[in-house]
Amino acid sequence: MRERRSRDGALHAEVSIFRNFAPWVGLQLSGDLASVEPTTVDAQAERHPWLRVLDDHGAAWWIPATGWSKPSNRHLSEMHRSFGTFLVELGPYRTLIIDAVANELDRAHAQEYLEDFQDELVWLAIGKPTGALGEVGSDYSRDICEALAEFADAAGRVLEHPAQEIREVTALTSPARLRPNAATFRAAMRRPGARLYPGRAAEESADVAENRYLRGMVQHCRRLAQSVARSSSRHQGHLAARSGREKARAADLLATERIEVDQEIFDNQLADIQRRMEAITNWATGSTQPGSSEREYRFSVGKKYEGKGGGFFYRNLDSIGQYGGDEQFQFSVAQFPDGLDELVREAQSVDKGLALVLVGKASVSSFTTASGKSGRRATFTKVSAVQPQSPVLDRRIASRLRYVREGWHRPITNKERQEYRAEANAALIRAGQFEVRAEQGATAFAALGAVENAFARQDASWDRLGVSASSTFPMGMRFVQNPIYAGALAAFQRVVALEQTTGIGGDTLEKLGRINILHASALYERWCLIKIIAVLMQDFGFTAQSDWVEHVVAFSAQSREPRDNSFTIKFTRDHPGMTAQLDVEPVLANGRRPDFRLRFNVSASAADLERGFRPSIFGNLAKQHSGLVMDAKFRTRWKHGELADMLKLLVDTKDYGQDGDHVFILHPAKGAVEHRTSPLIWGRDCNYGQDHPTGHRNGSIQLGADPVSAGASTTNLRRLVALQLQSEFPEPEFVRIDAKGIGQNDQWGEKAEVCRSNASLCIACGKAHENTDVTKGRTERGNAKWFYRCSDCGATSMRTPCFGCGTELHKNGLQMTYHLTIADHVSNVVCPDCGANF
Repeated sequence: MRERRSRDGALHAEVSIFRNFAPWVGLQLSGDLASVEPTTVDAQAERHPWLRVLDDHGAAWWIPATGWSKPSNRHLSEMHRSFGTFLVELGPYRTLIIDAVANELDRAHAQEYLEDFQDELVWLAIGKPTGALGEVGSDYSRDICEALAEFADAAGRVLEHPAQEIREVTALTSPARLRPNAATFRAAMRRPGARLYPGRAAEESADVAENRYLRGMVQHCRRLAQSVARSSSRHQGHLAARSGREKARAADLLATERIEVDQEIFDNQLADIQRRMEAITNWATGSTQPGSSEREYRFSVGKKYEGKGGGFFYRNLDSIGQYGGDEQFQFSVAQFPDGLDELVREAQSVDKGLALVLVGKASVSSFTTASGKSGRRATFTKVSAVQPQSPVLDRRIASRLRYVREGWHRPITNKERQEYRAEANAALIRAGQFEVRAEQGATAFAALGAVENAFARQDASWDRLGVSASSTFPMGMRFVQNPIYAGALAAFQRVVALEQTTGIGGDTLEKLGRINILHASALYERWCLIKIIAVLMQDFGFTAQSDWVEHVVAFSAQSREPRDNSFTIKFTRDHPGMTAQLDVEPVLANGRRPDFRLRFNVSASAADLERGFRPSIFGNLAKQHSGLVMDAKFRTRWKHGELADMLKLLVDTKDYGQDGDHVFILHPAKGAVEHRTSPLIWGRDCNYGQDHPTGHRNGSIQLGADPVSAGASTTNLRRLVALQLQSEFPEPEFVRIDAKGIGQNDQWGEKAEVCRSNASLCIACGKAHENTDVTKGRTERGNAKWFYRCSDCGATSMRTPCFGCGTELHKNGLQMTYHLTIADHVSNVVCPDCGANF
């Protein structure tokens, strides 16, 4: 611990965040402070006494009494894992300021979280009222800028001719012009015959109530202009950075001719296939007895038979004919012993060409299905040995040898080149959109900067005139009778009205400025909250309820645990008609309180109905009450296995997913994924539950304010919200029309299918998909799949059922896909439910 004394007499101490070996900070006082009881002063000016304890040697120590740990039988301090500034009073005349810092995190980084939170909240509050993309220079921000400029002009006119009053003062005057008072006679007695004597004089002064109130208005508007300008500058910087990233990504995609295969991911996926095959081989440990009736069977395994008795379709490799038997049988089914059945299913999900060489006994019988089809069932009563033959595994092993020879690179295919070009074009369109909005932001920042400078000059001028500032409205009539004062008051009232409309009026900015004595977990939780709100409003076009700023500021101004003021923010959007509900610290049925819960609901809005939207598409949409539970965990690093253990604690012990919700951890630590399975850009930092059999039900994402990687981490959050959002979209409704009118035919004859109604949006820009943006296709098995291309930004995605289990899959390109993909073919996704890959 380092300590120093400041000029004002306050004591300063800097301590590192405490680890397990020292879970509290202690003070030992002596001398004049021996009888003092230390008291922590929080952000709300509330005082919390410390606790006096004795160590093993009988010495007295003071520790923060912030909680009692039953497992360790001791008091814990919030400073043991939290950075921040803590103010401690040592009696009425002495203060101690404790700066708790992390080894991996300095105060500048902590300040980055705080400033980003404050600026993001202000910008969201003054953003476009419709919520679409939170555009820079949009309605409210432009109105506020104009109102501030108007007030600056009006206040400047007052400053040119300020109201003044005549006051009587005492001044030295020649005897010829002397107006005597009591001071004059005293001076004459002391210095008779002097050339100058004090006497009564008149002086003009601008320090009147109206000017004091006007200076208070100027200072208020200056603070507002500073806050909005800083927020505008930061937001403009984010937009410019996003534009640059999209341009760089587009250039990389267009220049790509060879791609690097991630060896670690490839080997992990190869090991997974080998594990499945080895599990089948190791299942049977018996041996064939001489003279036994067991025989060898060779057959390929098909998909699972869903009829009575279960089993798998098979084709006998030793026989001629599709089903390896008499022509009287239309299909054949193999039924395996318990245990082997599940292993075969897992192996068959990754290799549809799986074949088995099996030694054992089987009883063969015929049966007829309810539809009249004749089948043959081979029920294996004993299996002594089984050997899987996996074409996929053989091809993967051969591919690995080839990649080793070629330095783990391969040329891209023509299909991949087309996909890369399409994604690059969409990235360039979005880069252009971000660039335009960034230029608008620069213009807005310049205008706000000019206004703020004008207020600064006016404030300095009032100071030179000796006018103090006051927030008390004067009792006189000057603001009514004097036109220039009345104009200034009217301009200020317009500013106040806009503040109240956006939610940043009153003392909101002052409250935001006081949010600086927070420990790391609380600050990070509030920062995550504003980022979730920003993604919903800026990226997905939702509009928040009118009083959302008031809720967030009231919640963020707290610093004490426990908190019992859970609240909900509701969001809406018209096209497509959707609602979102963000619960902050909701209370679950078991009494647990996760940090956030987000739920969506899709329905037909009035705007949708005006566009010809047909509510019938919701007929096939099951009512879903599940949502996304997110818990913020501030860690600058995770110990080995700690992140997985924390997720298991939330899912299994705390049961955060008890209502069918998906459970995810938000944390700022990069590279926290220990066993990487995804070759996509987020593979080292995020786990979207993409591995079978998790099925996206739980995981973790990296979300931090690091200036270098903040853009990528925000994309991680957008991807997580998109995962939940896309699961809510109903299937689009198509209708067949006469192909003659459109000059084309399709595989169904003289009819073509066109989209009549859909309820989805682009996860890249947040704009609604129009009916013309949606086309329908068919899988190899004849199931419907849908292609979406945003008419605004050009981003594409495909919605298709898994050929193994029918689970809906979404292929959103290289940046926004959250499914598991193949290591050497990243556009091929893997089903999270059954493990089948495309």
